[in-house]
Amino acid sequence: MATASPVPPGTPAPGGARWLPIASIMFGVGWGANQFASLLGLYTDRLHLGDGGAQAMFGVYALGLVPGLVLGGPASDRYGRRRIALPFACLSALVTVVLMAGVAAPWLLYAGRLLAGVVTGAVLAAGTAWVKELTPVSGTRMTALAVSAGFGAGPLVSALVAQWAPRPLVTAYLPHLLIMLLTVPPAFRVPETHVPRAHASNSEQLMAGQGQSGSGRSGQGRSGLSGVRNPAFRRTIAPVAIWTFAAPVSAFALLPALVPVHHLPIAYAGAITGLTLASGMAAQPVARRLEARHPRLVAAAGLGAITCGLLLAALTVAAGLPVLNAVTAVVLGAGYGFVLTYGLGEVARIAAPGELAGLTAVAYALVYVGMFAPLLLTEVAKAVPLDAVLTAMAVLAAACLVYVSRQPRAAARPPAAGRTVPDVRGCSAGR
Repeated sequence: MATASPVPPGTPAPGGARWLPIASIMFGVGWGANQFASLLGLYTDRLHLGDGGAQAMFGVYALGLVPGLVLGGPASDRYGRRRIALPFACLSALVTVVLMAGVAAPWLLYAGRLLAGVVTGAVLAAGTAWVKELTPVSGTRMTALAVSAGFGAGPLVSALVAQWAPRPLVTAYLPHLLIMLLTVPPAFRVPETHVPRAHASNSEQLMAGQGQSGSGRSGQGRSGLSGVRNPAFRRTIAPVAIWTFAAPVSAFALLPALVPVHHLPIAYAGAITGLTLASGMAAQPVARRLEARHPRLVAAAGLGAITCGLLLAALTVAAGLPVLNAVTAVVLGAGYGFVLTYGLGEVARIAAPGELAGLTAVAYALVYVGMFAPLLLTEVAKAVPLDAVLTAMAVLAAACLVYVSRQPRAAARPPAAGRTVPDVRGCSAGR
């Protein structure tokens, strides 16, 4: 099968931005992944789900996402970005059709959410690396914005459709099908940027081996593993990444059901979801300015916002005031934007040659484990008051902030022979 010839990362595109179609499919896949979130209450009412049933459907997404990321990232490093990102982007629309059928057969909702995780994981892992190689200076910013925009817009639009359209558990998914129809075809015209190891020339493989010999690695066959063993990943990325979604999903997947607006429950849930993730997008430009001073400031700002947001969430539950949920959504959303920007930037900085997609996949896996937070909180709240549980989470977030702040910053990974390391920050700080 013929494949597009790889182009050097960051090569300017005549007549337009090469990265835009790939960012667009990431937007669409993000939309499809999160459009379910604002429909949780409607599914609970219409399908008579028991306590935690809707949260289980929401969380099962992570069970598919983790293998999608962990397998999709290294596969992208081995076989190329196009061969992973594009087929799975096409499958995103099929997954939405499965979710539409779930109103008649609820077990399909679990299957659809699981498949949505697999698809999203593969596209995020391959697409993030693809965009970074197409636009090295701003790749992190473009991917974070595209994913955040999709995650925020999907549940907001699906909630508005479901609130007023007929057959809401079917029609709410139609916008995503339209988006994928519009975004996927242009992406097939974007060239490959990564030389798959299976097709690399002998001289390229020899140069890559020489570039890695000084660090004691035995080659690129174990994509992502050397980065995970890096102390910087364990001490300064992982303790931040686990909060990326664990905190904000509490604002939009749990609190709207506990502190509802009874006359517009679906639209309210969608608005809270959109507000949370829009705040994350708005925080990212601020995060980049802090990055110019020192990336650790971004982590501190993010964990600080998450700590405050969790305390506000506890107050929201105790007081039962929906307006407090809106404030909580803004604060937790800002924390999400800060820590997502920090995590992706640091992963790109320490990733070894040939391991960018693999290490990004591992980081995303940590991020999305937080999707189980609503289910865990629902179960724990059966024995302990939820406001107390949220307060305990705030204490843990503050402890992570103190721990990460005390860690020394590791040096960036040196480039392999004959290659350059993309500057994903767009500034000179920390290099």
